[in-house]
Amino acid sequence: MKRSMLSLVAAMLCVLFLFAGCASGGESSSQSSVDSTAVEPDSSEDSTEPESGSDSAVRTITDHAGNEVVLPEKVEKVAIGGLTPLTSVYCMFMGSSEGLVGIHPDSKNAAVNSILGEAYPGLKELPDGWASGDDINMEELLKLKPDVVFYNADVTANYEALAAAGIPAVGFSTTLYEDYNTIDTFQAWIELLKDVMGDSDRADGIIAYGEEVKSKVAEKLSSLSDEEKPQALILSNYNESAITAGGISFANYWIESAGGENLGYDIGAFVGQVNMEQVYEWNPEVLFLNSFSAYTPEDLYNNTAVDGHDWSGIKAVQNKRVYKIPLGMYYWFPPSSDSPLMLQWMAKQMHPDLFEDLDIEQEVREYYTQFYGIELTDEQLDLILNPTPESAAAF
Repeated sequence: MKRSMLSLVAAMLCVLFLFAGCASGGESSSQSSVDSTAVEPDSSEDSTEPESGSDSAVRTITDHAGNEVVLPEKVEKVAIGGLTPLTSVYCMFMGSSEGLVGIHPDSKNAAVNSILGEAYPGLKELPDGWASGDDINMEELLKLKPDVVFYNADVTANYEALAAAGIPAVGFSTTLYEDYNTIDTFQAWIELLKDVMGDSDRADGIIAYGEEVKSKVAEKLSSLSDEEKPQALILSNYNESAITAGGISFANYWIESAGGENLGYDIGAFVGQVNMEQVYEWNPEVLFLNSFSAYTPEDLYNNTAVDGHDWSGIKAVQNKRVYKIPLGMYYWFPPSSDSPLMLQWMAKQMHPDLFEDLDIEQEVREYYTQFYGIELTDEQLDLILNPTPESAAAF
């Protein structure tokens, strides 16, 4: 496959990938639309401007888009838009879904069809009709009377519409770091939540855990030579329509941070559509199936995935080194509240001997107890580490 054609297709696929709110770019901003029938603020509600002589009535923060946002001294009502994984991070930070008055329908689907909804059942009842994709129905949103709306910082049309309606809007970004460091992104979301919601007893512990994980994994991998790093590929999605490989973003961060070489790097874009010929040319030693896909490792081992796709000649298939990326509070591939677990899981799959002492099941149990207050059952743990085909269709 010629790289020029691959890069062109990759750019197109990148736009499609953004539907889940995992990342966004200029195209998303220009395509986002807002219901223009109700963009005026409700003058009957309390203004965010301070009363005369009351300097403490509001405060100003800076979000990931670089915008200065004026907020009430105490934020009590929050709506979360198209950055879908952020809902799980909010609940982790707050210790509950308290304060949420509306979420994106994709976030609601995630809550209904994963352990997120079991941990925070209130999410299942929240209004979601005010948002669709990157679009906002301003009339419906104003009915929720939020103190602030969290949105994808790369979708500038959302900010402009919310500002015009007089609703404070705080942008959270997935593209803060050139290397798409997913754990650092997750931690930056926690820091911004501290700015908006106030400090949390949980926040420092969440960030400290992530830093410890990064340090421990990096230390174990520090002595690896390039020859000892397996050539790996993440299929960010795989269905009857296309094979989509991870490129320079989250896929590259996960593979390189876990001690591997990312074969998809040359795609030169977030993700890219490839064919079986390209997969055979790469011939990955380790292959990861994102949980966006309904297929399992057994489908590749048994050639029961897509008709006409023969995986039997791929090293990862021959050596039974195909792994399905877990699905916990959210998909583990993009930034999420489970990102520190993803790095450990990836490193364990890439270098089982180096990480022989890492009991990933126990690590997940302890993490969920410490940061979510959940004692996982064996069934719940199995569903996290071995997502069902049905879970892919739910999002």
